[in-house]
Amino acid sequence: MVSGDEPKRLGRPLASSAVETRERLMEEARKSFATLGYEGTTNRAIADAVGITTGAIYHYFPSKVEMYSAVYAEVQDVLFSAMEKAAAKEKGFVNKLAACMRALVTITESNASLAGFVVGVTSDAQRHPEVLKAVQPHRNRAAAFYKALAREAIASGEVVGGVSEDVLADLVLVLVTGLARHAAIMEDNARTRAVAETIERFALGTLLK
Repeated sequence: MVSGDEPKRLGRPLASSAVETRERLMEEARKSFATLGYEGTTNRAIADAVGITTGAIYHYFPSKVEMYSAVYAEVQDVLFSAMEKAAAKEKGFVNKLAACMRALVTITESNASLAGFVVGVTSDAQRHPEVLKAVQPHRNRAAAFYKALAREAIASGEVVGGVSEDVLADLVLVLVTGLARHAAIMEDNARTRAVAETIERFALGTLLK
């Protein structure tokens, strides 16, 4: 072994390091899924990045698809916890939507792989039925959040008649996922933040003459 190299850990992980190792696995898996997709990601590459054997991964995740599902659930929790908290501080649909945009931008600025992962989920789920099945149970939170925003806006009379709750919820989904896609593709934090601010101005009616 080359001097200074850390040996890979063998066998069952110690309880004291299990939580830390799982967190590192999740982080490296998210980065890999975000850049290479489900098909391009391998357990070997993730294990090498963390510094454990490929076999040791199975102490944490029985399969790659279960690892993907865990990463998806974590990303959903991070994103929607932030947006729920931001929206709760505001009054009115536009202000809540703008707060969600700002929260999303802040998160993607600190961790670009979050946006990249979100963008890749759709294609991964379309290409791999096992991925679609694995992530499906975790999609309820997103749908519930978008519908709650839409329902409140309609109930308060902020929305012109004729726009259904489902359509308004879909609009929020399009804006949120579109902004995430912009962040992932452009890799320009200032530009993405400017887009979010422009969306707010458009919603407020202060963008166009």
